[in-house]
Amino acid sequence: MNIFSKVVLCVCLSVISGACSRLATPTKNTNTGIGNYEEDLSDVRVKYDAKPVTTSPAEKVPIKEKSSGAIAQLPQQVNAQVDIALDSLAVRNKNVRYSSGYRIQVYVGNDRREVDEAKVFIYQNFPELSTYLTFSQPTYKLKAGDFTSRLDAERYYSFIKQRYSMAMMVSERIDIKKSMQTK
Repeated sequence: MNIFSKVVLCVCLSVISGACSRLATPTKNTNTGIGNYEEDLSDVRVKYDAKPVTTSPAEKVPIKEKSSGAIAQLPQQVNAQVDIALDSLAVRNKNVRYSSGYRIQVYVGNDRREVDEAKVFIYQNFPELSTYLTFSQPTYKLKAGDFTSRLDAERYYSFIKQRYSMAMMVSERIDIKKSMQTK
């Protein structure tokens, strides 16, 4: 390579490296936003009174005179509608017999004598709990209780677990009427 081409190459490299460098160094800017956006928003902010408002329960709502008939009857109409809605919910809830809940599976095994002993243990120690014995050949399963919440089931579960180490809580469809009797 001749001298001329080396000089041209050096000039080109210096021009390219100069183009890649910054022209100005950044200065310390106190603005945390993008650009130099500044706007006074004090006109659109909500303004509050300096003194706090304190009212007693008797001062909250003044009672209207009976002369304004439509306004005075409005709360009574709303109360009547709420009473009707609550009555219909109560009737519908009385018809619900089953719900999701928990039972304690006390025993699973093939020995009839052991399942009978477990059933007697539940009757003697927890007479308020209902027991459910199922047989699917050759296995017996004994479950106890109708609990609507897991917390209620865990109270009994800790005592039963001391005697029957294989006991466990299972999620099942429970009888609502029986679960209310145990409370």
